[in-house]
Amino acid sequence: MPDFGFQWHVTDRCDGRCAHCYQSDFTGARELGLDGLLGAAARVFAGLTGHRVSINVTGGEPFLLPYLPDLLRALHGYAALDEVNVITNGLRADPAALTEIAALPAFGCFKISIEGADRATDDALRGAGHFDAVLENLPRFVATGRPVVLMLTLSGRNASAIADTLALARDRGAAGVIFERLVPLGRGVGMRGDVLGPVEWGAAAVAIAAAAGVDADPEELLPFRAFWVDTAGDAEEPLSGALCNLGRDSMCLMPDGTVYPCRRLPIAAGNVLEEPFAAIRERLAAYAPDAIRPRLSGPACGSCRVPGCAGCRALARALTGDLFADDPQCGHRTPQL
Repeated sequence: MPDFGFQWHVTDRCDGRCAHCYQSDFTGARELGLDGLLGAAARVFAGLTGHRVSINVTGGEPFLLPYLPDLLRALHGYAALDEVNVITNGLRADPAALTEIAALPAFGCFKISIEGADRATDDALRGAGHFDAVLENLPRFVATGRPVVLMLTLSGRNASAIADTLALARDRGAAGVIFERLVPLGRGVGMRGDVLGPVEWGAAAVAIAAAAGVDADPEELLPFRAFWVDTAGDAEEPLSGALCNLGRDSMCLMPDGTVYPCRRLPIAAGNVLEEPFAAIRERLAAYAPDAIRPRLSGPACGSCRVPGCAGCRALARALTGDLFADDPQCGHRTPQL
C-alpha cells in the first residue's frame, strides 16, 4: 500500500503575523484540545490500515500548545506512524520541550520558517525581530541532534535570497532548505502582486538548482511545486523536487477536524470527526493530477501532457477564482522556457 502523508494544523493561534500567511483568523476558537486531537488522530489512523503515515504538525504555531510533546508521544501508539515532524516559526525554543520531542523514536526533523538570509528581508515578511530570534534559537534546535530544515516561501520580495539562504543554512548547521511558492490566501492576499510570474518562477527554479550544485534542464524543473536542497551533505542527491501530491494519499487536517486537499486549496472534503475517514479519502481522490486533468479548462494546462502534472490548482484558484484554469506560474505558457 502507498504511504499517506498529511500536514496537521493543530491550532490557528500564532505569535507571528507573516505577510504571506494563509490564515486570517488567529484565535483558538477551532482548537480541540489534547483529547479532541487524539480523537481526530484515532479516526484518521482507523482509515489508514496497512499504510505508513507521515505527519507534519504545524499551526498557527504548534509550540503555543503546552501539550504538544504529549500529542506527539501519543501518536507513537499507532503502529502505522512512520515519521512525525514539527513546522514552527522558530520564535519559541524551550530546551525541555525540544529535548522531549527529539527523543521520540519516530520524530524526523524540525522545520523552521525563514524568508531570507538577512534581517531586512526576513523581518519585512515575518515581523520585526523574527530573524534575530531564529538565529538565537537555531542552536537549541540543532543541539537536539535531530535535523533542522529551513523553509522559505518564494515571492518577488525574496527570490534573490536563494543562494544566501542556502549559505546561511550550511553555516548554521541546518540539514536542508525547502523552497515553496507563494499562494496568496488569508493575509497573503495582500501579496498577490508579489507572486512570481512564469519566467520569474522558472528563473528561481534554475537558481535553486545552481545553488545546490546541480546543472538542471529548466524544462525538467517545471512540474515541481517545491524544492528541497540538502545542505548537510547527507543526501545522495543534493536537490529534490516535489510534485503535486493532491489525491487520496495526502491531505491537510485543520484544527477542527476539517480536511482540505491542500492547505493552499481550502475546499472542505469533509470532517474526520463527523464521518469515516475512508469516505473523505474517496473525495480527496478527485483532486489527484491524473483525475483532475480531464476537467481542466485552460488552453495550456488542458492540453499539457507533462507526466504527473496538472499545474498548481491552488494557485490557479487563488489568482483566477477558477480551480480548473491554467496555472498562472507555469513556464509552458510562455515562449521563454
